[in-house]
Amino acid sequence: MSRAQDETAEFRSGQPQSAEIGGGRSSSTRRDHKRTAWALALFGLVPFVATTGLLVYAGSAFIAYQQLVLAHVGYSTTILAFLGGIRWGYSLSPDHQSIGTLIASVVPSLFGWALVFVPPPYVFAGFALGFLAAGLWDWWAARSGRLPAWFGPLRLTISLVVAACQVIAFAVTF
Repeated sequence: MSRAQDETAEFRSGQPQSAEIGGGRSSSTRRDHKRTAWALALFGLVPFVATTGLLVYAGSAFIAYQQLVLAHVGYSTTILAFLGGIRWGYSLSPDHQSIGTLIASVVPSLFGWALVFVPPPYVFAGFALGFLAAGLWDWWAARSGRLPAWFGPLRLTISLVVAACQVIAFAVTF
C-alpha cells in the first residue's frame, strides 16, 4: 500500500494502516489532532458569544451598536466561508476528488456574502440557517465516512451553539 493509500485508509477508519516509520499516525497524534481541533473550535465561538452577549446586555442604545452588529455579521460571514473551505480542501484531495463537492463548497461563502446585504434582524436568521446547514452537511459526511468520525460531533455541537447565538441576535435586534 502506498503512503497516500495508507493515509486515506487511516482517514476513513481512524486507525493506523502501516507500521512503517511515518507510515501511520499514532493514536496519540490522532488524539492530539482531535483535541486541538476541539480547542480551536471552542476558541472560535468566543466572538459569537461575545457579540451576542453584548447585543443582549447593551441593546440598541449602545453607542457602538452598529459596529457591534457589523462585527457579528462580518465574523459570521468569515466563518461560514471557512466552513466551505473545509469542503473545498477535502474535494481536492487525491482520493476524494468530487466535482459536486467542489461546486457545493463555494455555496457557504456566497450565501454569507449575500447575507451581508440583508438588514438586521433577518441577517441573523439567514446565518442561523446557513450554520445549521453547514453543520448538518459535515455531520452527515462524518457519519458516512467521508470525514473523520470525531469531526461530526464537533461540527454539530459548534453549529448548534453558533445557531443559538444567531437566533438570540435575531430576537434582540427585532
